[in-house]
Amino acid sequence: MRRVVLLGHDQFLIGRVRAAAIELAGVTVLPTAPSKFAPELAVLRPTLVLVELGGSDTLANLPHIIASIVTVAGEVPVVVIGDANNAADVLAAVRAGSTDFLDREECVPNLRAHLERRLSALGEVRSGERQNFSVVLNAQAGGGGGLFALNLAVLRASRAEEALFIDCQLPASEAGAALDIGASYSLTDAVRDISRMDRTLLLSAIARHEASGLSVLPLALRAADQVAISHEGLLAALRTIRPLFKDVVLNAGGIREPGLLDVLSDWATSIHLVCPQTVTALRDAKDLLAVLPAQGDVAGRVVLVVDQCSPRIDLSPEQMRAALRLDRVIALPDVRDDLLNGLNVGRPYVLARPRAPYALAIGAAAQGLDPAPPARPRAILPPIGLRRRRA
Repeated sequence: MRRVVLLGHDQFLIGRVRAAAIELAGVTVLPTAPSKFAPELAVLRPTLVLVELGGSDTLANLPHIIASIVTVAGEVPVVVIGDANNAADVLAAVRAGSTDFLDREECVPNLRAHLERRLSALGEVRSGERQNFSVVLNAQAGGGGGLFALNLAVLRASRAEEALFIDCQLPASEAGAALDIGASYSLTDAVRDISRMDRTLLLSAIARHEASGLSVLPLALRAADQVAISHEGLLAALRTIRPLFKDVVLNAGGIREPGLLDVLSDWATSIHLVCPQTVTALRDAKDLLAVLPAQGDVAGRVVLVVDQCSPRIDLSPEQMRAALRLDRVIALPDVRDDLLNGLNVGRPYVLARPRAPYALAIGAAAQGLDPAPPARPRAILPPIGLRRRRA
């Protein structure tokens, strides 16, 4: 039987969790202090850890508690139980590394449903398989991030036989047209269904591109759609959906809210920052990177993607990479016309032209490989924002 560990002391909560877990998992209760739970947790190797948010002290120590759990029990999912109506507590828990947040006042049937869903999700990805969560950021609104993210997701799905593309592009996603599929289920619908969300429900509702195996979940289906999802609702949906697929690509679109970017970058196994070859876009990219958290080596996971790259432009990809202080850069050749033609007929460019330089560059990104080094710059440009004025 699977083992669930509850770190807490509230006897009423402990009783309800044990009642909810009958025939699902055995429940072991341990104190929340790392010095007290660590030795036993290392022996138990639980499937799931629940952490009771008992007060301000527990909230303040939550990053240390979750880090200690990971140290002794590996990448076990951690679910925090507290006041789900307190948005600050929910966000703090997510930032600390919680994979989910449950309300402490949930009745036993609802707690059981949450445990069933969470334990079921753990079984979807086979043992030993690494889950990939790629986040694509756009340096400028209306840039090429959407089509890059879509083609990246198509290649990921083709190679893994399935993947999920979550498209937060506004005013509406172009993924349905680009893949010639009829999307009718959105993130708004997923937020509404979150209490009963599992892989079966999601796969039965979302659109799927049969040629690649890519499933698509857009934020907005049409430009006229009214998107009214709170930050907490969006994160709750992503927390639930993300473990259901071994490969997920999220196009962050115009998301600029620091709290959201903080959490998304913390979850991400890779981050692609799409930026055209202009000084203004480079400045916007620098501002966007400044919003990302400094901890956790986020910069080391960010890959600069130079969109519509031309060797005739003096601002080279290598100069852009150096100016942003990133380790890796991918230069995408300018095939805008072919990309749009592919979108208009519903056939992704990377499937239509798999050996083209654009498709090979995205293939390197899909595999997490370093692309071929860009051409050596002809001159050194001053840092962003420091161009000298002529006298």
